[in-house]
Amino acid sequence: MRIKDIAKISAAAFVCALVLAPAAYAAAVPSDVVGRHYETAVSALADPGIITGDVDGLFYPDSNLTRAQFCTIIVKAMRAPAATVNGTPSQDVKKSGFPDLAGYGWAEGYISYAVDKGVVTGYPGGSFKPGNNVTMSELITMTLRAAGYDDAALGGVWPENYVAKAGDIGALAGLSAPLPEYATKWMAAQLVCNVLSRIEAANPPEATPPEGDANPAETPAAAALTFVKGAFDSDITTFAGKPFASGAKVLRYGRKADYSKDMTLPEAAADYLEDTVYKYKNVETPAWYELEGDKIKRLILPLDVGFSGRAYGVIKNIVSVTDSQGGAVSGFVTLTAGRTITWAGDSGLAKDNIPSKEQYGGGQLFEFQLRNGQVTGVASAVHASDPTKFGTLRASVPGEVGTVSEPGNVGSGGKFATIANKTGSVVTIDPGEGKSKWIFEIKDKAVVYILGADGNYSVGSASAVREKALVRLYDVSDDKDQSVDVVILKEE
Repeated sequence: MRIKDIAKISAAAFVCALVLAPAAYAAAVPSDVVGRHYETAVSALADPGIITGDVDGLFYPDSNLTRAQFCTIIVKAMRAPAATVNGTPSQDVKKSGFPDLAGYGWAEGYISYAVDKGVVTGYPGGSFKPGNNVTMSELITMTLRAAGYDDAALGGVWPENYVAKAGDIGALAGLSAPLPEYATKWMAAQLVCNVLSRIEAANPPEATPPEGDANPAETPAAAALTFVKGAFDSDITTFAGKPFASGAKVLRYGRKADYSKDMTLPEAAADYLEDTVYKYKNVETPAWYELEGDKIKRLILPLDVGFSGRAYGVIKNIVSVTDSQGGAVSGFVTLTAGRTITWAGDSGLAKDNIPSKEQYGGGQLFEFQLRNGQVTGVASAVHASDPTKFGTLRASVPGEVGTVSEPGNVGSGGKFATIANKTGSVVTIDPGEGKSKWIFEIKDKAVVYILGADGNYSVGSASAVREKALVRLYDVSDDKDQSVDVVILKEE
């Protein structure tokens, strides 16, 4: 069955079935979509930020989409973690490996994620052709793969097999017939909307990584382990050149000085502590690993290795953990770079340098000074302030905790500022008290944390940063750009 032979479907006879989380603020429907039969679909995808209008606020529904643009849309529909596809100030985007993505840095993380999930492939010869208009066949194929279908399950010949399945499950409802060769923006919105519930069911939210100090359920299989000296890459996706398998486990045991190919590892699972890989950026260390194919399934690391430098995050809780000497110390359960990470406090960390619940529970971002993965100092990060000083503000004096309250700081003194206007990535803040409004740009790599009404933090997406939202803005990177790296948004 050819695409042009698909039976006509009345545009007025469809229902876009949606399973969407309630949005804090409804996104405005672009004026060039209002009254069209696909208005519901565009509106439904605009609310969670899956699709966006142009900088002038219009949608241009009859425009074609490029392969890179639709790859971004479908990955957003899959609810990919923002830190994974956009990177963070301390974590780079994973590269896809395609040689023709120059100028498409904004789409690199999305394309890489789609490739990893089997949603999209390149062309013979290794190119991706990101600027090519996406064909209707490619649009349908990527959408159904995101919804859990694959070549093996469908059988048949491409693209007829995917087009036929799309018709069977109602994915083509509301689309023009015969289907055109190239997809338009409204068609992409309608198709994704029609199967959004299937996409979400096939892509449940990623499980929160272990918060540290948990004993693993299994004992490492000594016969399957290989000793190696290597380093993590800056993307934290490989160690010693080997990529991590999905769901790879990181265990901690012993001290770095004792690691050698002749060392004896314990057999009891209780002798190991389970950790997350996200605290080892650029770390060099000896280790033991177990492979699954050519990927690392399990990695055993010394207790006294970890990232050294500065990291920024909100504190979810203060707990008791085990340090590299095997002693009990204060641990900081944080959201850092969009991930849950538990950092052990250094044994020499002064008690008065450990924030109280009152200090960390109200929307404050903290800077952690780290040595070998252990916290040696904590400081309160400073809010974005006067744009003339924007790139110079970093953090308060090490050792000082709590809310920084310098005159003019946005949301200072424990207060949150209101976004008066948002156009694209640019937000206008009204500091009140008769002061002039300030304009800031939210970086593509900005991390969004949401302070819930219950006082707990969660990772949010850029789509949550909307007009009337209550925010605190932070510039914590080393660049001189007058732009925001971290947003803390308060739920009402």
